[in-house]
Amino acid sequence: MKTAIKAALFSILLVATAAHAKPGGGNNNNNNQGSNPGPGHSGAGDVTLSSQPSSAFALVQGQQINPVQSNAGFATQFATPSQTPANGWTLAGTVEKDNGMAFSDKVVGDGLSFSLSKATGSDVNGTWSVSNSSSKNTTLDLVLSFHAGNNVGSFLFNDLTINAGQTMNGTWLIQWLNNANSANSVPAFSNVAFYTGSFSQTAAVPEPSTYAMLLGGLALMGYVARRRKA
Repeated sequence: MKTAIKAALFSILLVATAAHAKPGGGNNNNNNQGSNPGPGHSGAGDVTLSSQPSSAFALVQGQQINPVQSNAGFATQFATPSQTPANGWTLAGTVEKDNGMAFSDKVVGDGLSFSLSKATGSDVNGTWSVSNSSSKNTTLDLVLSFHAGNNVGSFLFNDLTINAGQTMNGTWLIQWLNNANSANSVPAFSNVAFYTGSFSQTAAVPEPSTYAMLLGGLALMGYVARRRKA
């Protein structure tokens, strides 16, 4: 697990040779209009969590990759910034447009659950969240890998810590292009896969108020014991 990358943001971009284009942002009609449509204005800041941008971004275009079936859109690219090996990623869950945007949990017992929703009237932006229902703090590398058009855009959150019982909220935005000849050809959201790597858990540290209550209780017990002896 990488510990030194906190201030620097990595933007890793891989654009493949062929792409199926879509006319107009959020439109689901595929047309083969030019290769390498490009990233548009997309970057690591398009996905945030607790108002902080992702650590790294990777874009693969024209490779017929579906992230709910494969991590080929990011596994190699994120191996260096995350120090999670390319074969060390686990599919933790998915959200698919065709499944009513419902979260599908793929790992039972990790304590993590995710949600992702679209903004009203939009297919290219919205909000998401991750929750830790376990009694332990969880530290991990987390990737959101989006499928939109014939493109996969992936966002890494490196060394992310989610405390026991905590829910963290964020935003997402698709800005890459599906047609090199149209600046407005942003493709519509299809699905997202949540991948985890370098997963570890530690016992939650009690809050200071918990210690105060414990000490107060011990003091009261001592006082009662002394009263009985007297």
